[in-house]
Amino acid sequence: MCRPDIQREQFPVPLDLPSTFAFSQSSLQSYVNCPRRFWLAYVEQLSWPALEAAPYDAHEQMMRQGRQFHQLVERAEAGLSTDLLTEGLDYPLDEWFESYLRHRPADLPTDVVEVERVLSAPLAVEGGQYRLAARYDMIAVGGEGEDRRAVILDWKTTKRVTRRSMLRQRMQTLVYPFVLVEASAGLPWGPLAPEQVEMRYWFTAAPADVEAFRYDSAKHADIRDRFGQILNEILRGEKVRDFPKVPDTDENRKRYCSYCIYRSHCDRGTVAGDLEAYDEEEFSDVDLERELEFTLEEVQELAF
Repeated sequence: MCRPDIQREQFPVPLDLPSTFAFSQSSLQSYVNCPRRFWLAYVEQLSWPALEAAPYDAHEQMMRQGRQFHQLVERAEAGLSTDLLTEGLDYPLDEWFESYLRHRPADLPTDVVEVERVLSAPLAVEGGQYRLAARYDMIAVGGEGEDRRAVILDWKTTKRVTRRSMLRQRMQTLVYPFVLVEASAGLPWGPLAPEQVEMRYWFTAAPADVEAFRYDSAKHADIRDRFGQILNEILRGEKVRDFPKVPDTDENRKRYCSYCIYRSHCDRGTVAGDLEAYDEEEFSDVDLERELEFTLEEVQELAF
């Protein structure tokens, strides 16, 4: 994954993390949910052939449809003809896409609309500086000066709407506004104050409703402190024992372990969790190829 002509020392990393590694909402969520999961996925990069959710075929179809929906909306936002995009669509993609076109938030800024944008920002911690990266479904920016505002819009194709109380705690809700503010000084539209940023979730399960989270300077400072604490905990770890499993309770087995591909490795059961109770953002396992695709070239390019 790393270009041989670039020395590892340029991007010092803890443990055995790849030299291209950038922290993300997914890796931080993995650590917060279960430190052992972080170790297995990102340090050992352990492949484990357990099913994430059952039935397997239905789960694979759900994930595939989610990727297809994202591609549809990205192409629509890029200006491709919706007539062309809707031609030959099957259920539920046809209904999801029609719902998005009908219920796309009407108040989004229009000066700049970017889809599938990767941004990263430096985060100073004990012993060095590391990068925090985010891959955005869409960023919409508009206005001038103090009136400028930016809306982050993320599309969700889960079967049900995630509770607002859970969304508020998700690493994605913290990472995305933080990275956008930190990276904004190097972007064409210029620096953004936290108060000018808003994070929104749009669900195919409730297309007329959007969950919105305002951002501000106090939250930004608190999140910086929290990220620093989490990264320092991770970077102080040296061996597997420094990354303990989530406590073995019935609730944790149901909420985390049953949907984790490492459950049998950790002696936390052998049966995959029920797809009907599956929440992609809460349970979805680590996709190492996607998580590690923040390449060294991207990190260099985005090192504002």
